[in-house]
Amino acid sequence: METQTNNNNIPQNEVDELREQFDLFKQRQDQPIMETQTNNNNIPQNEVDELREQLALFKQRLDQQEIISERLMRRSMNARISIFTKTGVIADIVVLLMMPLVFWAFSKMGASWYFGLILLLGVIIELAYNITCHRRIQRLFTEGNDLLTVRRGLLKFKKGERLQMLISIPLIALWALALCWQLGVFADNPTASVAAIGIRVGIGFFIGLLIVSCGYFWEMHRINHSIREIDELSAE
Repeated sequence: METQTNNNNIPQNEVDELREQFDLFKQRQDQPIMETQTNNNNIPQNEVDELREQLALFKQRLDQQEIISERLMRRSMNARISIFTKTGVIADIVVLLMMPLVFWAFSKMGASWYFGLILLLGVIIELAYNITCHRRIQRLFTEGNDLLTVRRGLLKFKKGERLQMLISIPLIALWALALCWQLGVFADNPTASVAAIGIRVGIGFFIGLLIVSCGYFWEMHRINHSIREIDELSAE
């Protein structure tokens, strides 16, 4: 909000001017002042009293500006990060609804029902994880935590997302390889239909990996951006 006003109509340039006047007053206040005479810098007592009154107003308006800025930052961060947890929950629910179709496809391919069961279990675990993360993010931004607590929560969430990727991708790759092996894709002379199934599984895996990777790096970018915002505000 460099060029716009906040909800209390306090322009950013006015806030900067208030800060400069506040610093100037503090320098003047540290110098000895006589009640009826001027001090060494020729500042009359009535001017000092006026500056003190302005100081109280300036501090109040500056505090308002910081509170509103922090509130808007929390709201922006919450919307920026919650979209990933919401998307994950919705995607997992869609996959669960499609599981009957997945089991039917496995039976058509001649694959064991164990593969469908493992996939179903993985989706349920993923759904529970995404719901838990979404609730934690909501609490992190709505329970009145200070910015340092929010920063620690974001770092913890970032670490959890990285760990999830490191665990889930190898497991999915092993699942896809086991499925291809069970269908006979790795046999010496696989039939054309079996080879086509292996190709489809491989293409599907790499497309899914690309989508998940893009979503992960986009999520990490937004989390890092939020952490930088907190660091910049804390440094002021």
